[in-house]
Amino acid sequence: MKKLLKVLVVCLALALTLAGCGSNNNGGGTNEGGQTGGENGGIPMDQTLIMVTSQDPQSFNPDFKSDDGAWPINQNIFNRLVKLGSKTSINLDLAESYEFSEDGMTLTFHLHDGVKWHDGEPFTSADVKWTYDTAIAEKWAKADNLSNIDSIECPDDNTVVMNLKTPDVSIIAKLAWYGTFIMPKHIYEGTDTATNPANQNPIGTGPFKFVEYKAGQYVTLERNDDFWGDKPYAKTLKFAIINDDNTLWEAFMNGEVDDLCSMIPAAHDGELEGNPDYVFYEEMGINRTYVTFNLADERFQDPRVREAFALAIDNQGCWDRTMAAGEPSKYMISHAFTEYLDEDSKLPERNVEQAMKLLEEAGYTKDADGYYMHITLDAFESGNWKDLAAVIQQNVKEAGIDLKINMMEMAAWQDKVQVNKNFEMTMLAGYQGPDIAGVSGRVETGASMNIGGYSNPELDALLAKGVTLSNKEERIECYKEIQKIMRADLPIIPIIDNGYKYAIKKEMKGMPIELFDKTASSEYTYTYRAE
Repeated sequence: MKKLLKVLVVCLALALTLAGCGSNNNGGGTNEGGQTGGENGGIPMDQTLIMVTSQDPQSFNPDFKSDDGAWPINQNIFNRLVKLGSKTSINLDLAESYEFSEDGMTLTFHLHDGVKWHDGEPFTSADVKWTYDTAIAEKWAKADNLSNIDSIECPDDNTVVMNLKTPDVSIIAKLAWYGTFIMPKHIYEGTDTATNPANQNPIGTGPFKFVEYKAGQYVTLERNDDFWGDKPYAKTLKFAIINDDNTLWEAFMNGEVDDLCSMIPAAHDGELEGNPDYVFYEEMGINRTYVTFNLADERFQDPRVREAFALAIDNQGCWDRTMAAGEPSKYMISHAFTEYLDEDSKLPERNVEQAMKLLEEAGYTKDADGYYMHITLDAFESGNWKDLAAVIQQNVKEAGIDLKINMMEMAAWQDKVQVNKNFEMTMLAGYQGPDIAGVSGRVETGASMNIGGYSNPELDALLAKGVTLSNKEERIECYKEIQKIMRADLPIIPIIDNGYKYAIKKEMKGMPIELFDKTASSEYTYTYRAE
């Protein structure tokens, strides 16, 4: 096979298409701040760090299904071939390099030597092949991100060759994201991956090992002293389970947790402004909060009804009430992809009278209570979503829509909405990157997060075309056409483009947002508390 590009050259070549592709640096033995001398440059090695997760993990299987509670924890237990850092950087992980063939149809990864699982068994290319083959066969959470892989070969223990169905400029970004952690073949092969005991007692290759999980309280990890990469500074890493913004804020201010592990809650925005004891970071994310509809319900099959909701919801008001960062959604794709935004495909300005007119044109008349329709919105509890749902409820009420809100735990929501499709309308948020192709996960036919069951063959064809285009101008035009179809059909109605405003305690060093070109987004290998 003719090698086209080594990994650093690949990252430069993809810089036009991968949002914020960073330098692929796995640490190289240098600690945070560039220090190299002494016993880790005087950095303490016996600390317990207290981080946060927003909900109880459903399991510690990192790929089987989406699980926001386990996500930050799993980034410290498991590894991927490449990993997604803060600021959408794509960093090397189990792969020490990779290259595409000249025709773009083959992607080869060269793995680190000497990697071991936490139980002492050697990690090999066979684990990679088993993970991805099984994810595709069993339709795990992000199997659609792997759909362009035709086959995987393992010519030796340290080489993985992916044969692609078509050239795919987005695949490195997809492999760095959700549901692509490499799992131990020797633990899972021949078992039911949904019920394997390792789901509650995980075995990874990562910088920390699993110790204990106390439901509703915390998850404890310990340093993996046999880690194949740079050894973690912290001896113990605990994740406190805190699902209420105000409780989290109090714990943070009282020193009970070392980091918010999320953006500053809107209710406390500005409270730390000018405080020299904190370092602040702010950025626009590729995560969007939106509503969508069950398109099996004939009421929502009429595009005029979906347009009426878009006209009734006040995105600016939603943002004003609930957000400290980001901005109200105006476009059909993430605002972070500035060069791709189509000015002709913007969401409509709020117009309650026009919303009611469209409902009447669709055949609806007000009942005795003054409503055109009665709808239930199912959503799971996450941060300020109760407040956001209440704003949306009041917005659509003004347009003659009675919206009942049903808030539930994420696991119950997944069962009711995502699995059984037993819903009318739902609200959720999600990452739609790191490449522009990430939008497909919400709207492509059969995609894992296409909750509403939307399908448009013309859109599917354009999405398939978009990942093959390496010419920037051609790719921009393709995704503008995609936006036009999305705007006409409104399979989702974006509400807020979520930004991030972080406050880091000054004594906390080596945080993931600082080492975005070195770590995963919630990886604490280099984190310590200055003493």
